[in-house]
Amino acid sequence: MTAVPMINQDSLPDRLVTGLSKIGLAMKSRTWRRKGRQGIGPLQIQVLTFLRSRPNHSATVSTIARELSVKLPTASEVIRTLEQKRFVRRRRREADNRVVTVHLTALGAKTGHVENRWPEILASATENLSAQEQVSLLGTLVKLIRALQLQGEIPIARMCVSCEHFQPHANKESELPHHCNFYNVAFGDQAFRLDCHEYVEASKSGLAHNLDSDHVEPQAQVAQM
Repeated sequence: MTAVPMINQDSLPDRLVTGLSKIGLAMKSRTWRRKGRQGIGPLQIQVLTFLRSRPNHSATVSTIARELSVKLPTASEVIRTLEQKRFVRRRRREADNRVVTVHLTALGAKTGHVENRWPEILASATENLSAQEQVSLLGTLVKLIRALQLQGEIPIARMCVSCEHFQPHANKESELPHHCNFYNVAFGDQAFRLDCHEYVEASKSGLAHNLDSDHVEPQAQVAQM
């Protein structure tokens, strides 16, 4: 019997990392291809996008640095550049003038939306996945982000699984097994949030319960939150 030749390739985890790295590289390089070094850089776009996602379109410099996982001087320099371009305004709080709040301008909101088309591009790409595959991918992303948080590589994301309002598998026999105490609604894995404005970080005991109890399984139905 003829032996079946084996394909020599990297391990599966290594290939997954390569795939994720290619997506990340594409997201960064697209801005340079469109605008060049004299235009709006990737980190500037990230600041504008983050401010645009905030309810009042503002945040402190320290919050921006923490959310983007950059050092405070780096965030300050990017914000200074954006202010020169009239994309943001900096204001000192009256109660404590040591605290600087960055506010997104109308020009900055428009520019950030036009330049950062990656949410639309990736959303279009995910439409090639079936509904079940999309739910599975969401669950995988939650697990990856959570693992990176536990390693201290990224800041705490405002996800369901680390929120004090989250009750995993509160309705075990239901197609909507989880429960959100803030909205008082049951939901399935398809409704997991990665950035919720109502997020409150769980206590250590609550977080341990969430992490021990949470097993992301695809759910066909979901309650809207």
